[in-house]
Amino acid sequence: MVARKSPSYAAILVAAALLACTRPATPQTFDIESDRVQMAELKGLWRFRTGDDPRWANPSFDDSSWPLLRSDSDWGSQGFKGYAGSAWYRFKVIVPANHPPLAIFVPPLVSSYQIFVNARMIGHFGGMPPNPVALQPETPGAIFSVPDELVSAGQPLCVAIRVWSWRYYALFGEGGPYAPLRVGDATVLTEWNSLQHREFYWLSSSVNFLLFLEALAALASFGLFSLRPAEREYLWFGVFELFSALTLGVGFLPISISFSYQLQVLFSAVDNIAFLLFVMEVLRERRGWLFWIGVGSNVFCVFVATVGMGWEWIGLATLIAALGAAFLPYAASILALLMRGARRGNLDAHLLLYPAGIDYTVNVFALASMAMYFSGAVRHDWYYHLSSELIRRPFPISLQNLGDFLQQLGIFAIVVLRFARSRHDEQRMAGELESARAVQHVLIPQQIPRVPGFLVECAYKPAGEVGGDFFQIIPLSRDGALIAIGDVSGKGMPAAMTVSLLVGTLRTLAHYTQRPGEILASMNQRMIGRADGGFTTCLVLRIGPDGGGVLANAGHLAPYIDGKEIALSSGLPLGLDASSIYPEVSFQLTAKSQLTLLTDGVAEARNRSGELFGFDRTASIASSSAESIALAAQQFGQNDDITVLTVTSEPDAEATAAFAAARTSLPA
Repeated sequence: MVARKSPSYAAILVAAALLACTRPATPQTFDIESDRVQMAELKGLWRFRTGDDPRWANPSFDDSSWPLLRSDSDWGSQGFKGYAGSAWYRFKVIVPANHPPLAIFVPPLVSSYQIFVNARMIGHFGGMPPNPVALQPETPGAIFSVPDELVSAGQPLCVAIRVWSWRYYALFGEGGPYAPLRVGDATVLTEWNSLQHREFYWLSSSVNFLLFLEALAALASFGLFSLRPAEREYLWFGVFELFSALTLGVGFLPISISFSYQLQVLFSAVDNIAFLLFVMEVLRERRGWLFWIGVGSNVFCVFVATVGMGWEWIGLATLIAALGAAFLPYAASILALLMRGARRGNLDAHLLLYPAGIDYTVNVFALASMAMYFSGAVRHDWYYHLSSELIRRPFPISLQNLGDFLQQLGIFAIVVLRFARSRHDEQRMAGELESARAVQHVLIPQQIPRVPGFLVECAYKPAGEVGGDFFQIIPLSRDGALIAIGDVSGKGMPAAMTVSLLVGTLRTLAHYTQRPGEILASMNQRMIGRADGGFTTCLVLRIGPDGGGVLANAGHLAPYIDGKEIALSSGLPLGLDASSIYPEVSFQLTAKSQLTLLTDGVAEARNRSGELFGFDRTASIASSSAESIALAAQQFGQNDDITVLTVTSEPDAEATAAFAAARTSLPA
């Protein structure tokens, strides 16, 4: 018997489709009643009464004598302008039979509230008396579920809303709702609320984008400062961007309005001072009277906000007017500094002057508009459209957003250009450093020349890649040697070129005279007008084959013989006085005696606690080898170039032969 195959799913679907085609088509019937959205907007007239009494939440309370107010407008615009404190709204809602789970959507109410259904509180926002707290309005609103046991078939729901309005809101007339409540299916309301959140985030997109941009710029600036700590403009730019972002971000915190506003003023003041420091750094300006005017005006703003908003001593319109008046000197000081820089031809000042001018003009206009609006001098629509919402597409942008964005562009342009200039300068300096290093390798002897009868050792340890120390050993034709050691203030290419000039002069003079005093006098003449605010010390000596010698000094450290300092007159450093005279002093080396010459990098070595190596320690090790002396100072704490030169007398034949076989190279 052959097994029967079961039909495939594809065959079943094809058969069903053919069967459907053979039946007559019937149109769908839409039921508007059953398919309608289960949500109602509570837009109409509510009972209203100022004051506070917990009995007013009771459904049986008779509120027929209460006045009627529209539910989509605050009470300030309906005859209760200036009222601050507690008030109640009451209304009733008829619920159909077989209703789904119910919820009530409450838009932002000014300032705090509790909502009751049939005398039971189902939700609240903020703090109510006796401990009132005005929080930031919850945008776009909140949803509260209505318990099923409160709903009875055929019986209306009695809804009572207890509202407390903060005094500062009352000053410009607001209190209670300014948009209608909604009631209906909890699921539908939740979906509708999600749409409202999307709309709210779209309306806040410009602020959110600016906040993200400022936070990102702060991180980038702090990163640049960590790489370039000497360029403090990156630090102040980072602080400016950080507190700009914090000022915007405060509005999203669930804190009291009073504290929020005080934080915004404080963060804005720090932000303004950081921007002032950024401008000062960019323009290389000293902190004069313009700087202190800018700082003082921001400190005054913080004081006014603390006293006015925190202690509620002055009205809101007065407070904003005072903040605007305090902002003007700050803006004027910034613009004055930028105009001064622009007149000097500073490109950074030009890049920032116009965006800053636009931004400050917009801010002053906004503050003036707010002060006039809160005092009742202008209509809300005029202020809102001109100051808060300039355009709506592709996303809402206010005048303040536009001004802040233009200023950000100006600052970004400055930072990018300064970074590019810094990179160019670094490349140029690297090239100069390489050139200076090449010059120094030529000028500093890589091999110590042979001087019969003497053992000459040297240790040279520059503090940087190119140092200012120099030394020369010139063997003389009749035996003996002319030796020079010195120190040029400064580093890099300028120091290398000065050393080049000195070494060239020394070697030229050595052909004509071996008198140290005359050599220093001629070198001094060559250095006149070339010091550029620095100085050059130098010591020159001539030593003969018998150990006898003559030396002269131009402001350099005195040498040592067997650890004892040679008493000599220290003349002025080279290049300071054209009439300087450098007297000569004689000395004598006996067999095995050691003459030690060094630069101030040894005595001025400093450890982490700030203690100097000092002359006593230097004298105590002056009889050691050149390498030992230099290493001791370096390990103690090197701060400057270290050069040590030792000359030991070895007149006997055995020592002379040993010296001839030894070639000492300079350490790298």
